[in-house]
Amino acid sequence: MPEYVSGRDTSGREDVAPEGDYRFRVEDAVEKESRNTGNPMIELELSISYNGKQIRVYDYLVFTPKAFWKIDHFRIATGEKLVEGQKVNFEAEDCIGREGRCHMIVDTFEGKTRNKVEDYLPPTTISSDPTKPGTGTKGTEAVKGINLNEFGEPDDIPF
Repeated sequence: MPEYVSGRDTSGREDVAPEGDYRFRVEDAVEKESRNTGNPMIELELSISYNGKQIRVYDYLVFTPKAFWKIDHFRIATGEKLVEGQKVNFEAEDCIGREGRCHMIVDTFEGKTRNKVEDYLPPTTISSDPTKPGTGTKGTEAVKGINLNEFGEPDDIPF
């Protein structure tokens, strides 16, 4: 007798969150080589929360001069301070467990619709819900706030 899983979407669309800013956590990271160019890269497995579901999103930090900006944005988003011109040894295991914010878009490729990280966002903690720093009004959508310095103070205080 044939079987199926009820409620499963067969349109090629997996669990997908709408475009927006989301908090993420790096669940896993693996060092690989890019298929097209053979450049070293880190494949990140991110977890975001939307409508009570954990959605898995994959992103790639590619070690090529044209993509160094994304590695820098990831490091800033996860709380690192960058020093311009500093040579950095950055490994996959350095990424696991990191948390931050990113801007997700919805992308369809070869019939599959998925979320894709467009950019990593600098940390903020002041939000539209002052009782839950770092969250949007629904806890999963756009985080609005201001940048803080290393002491947790707004970095635009006029002195």
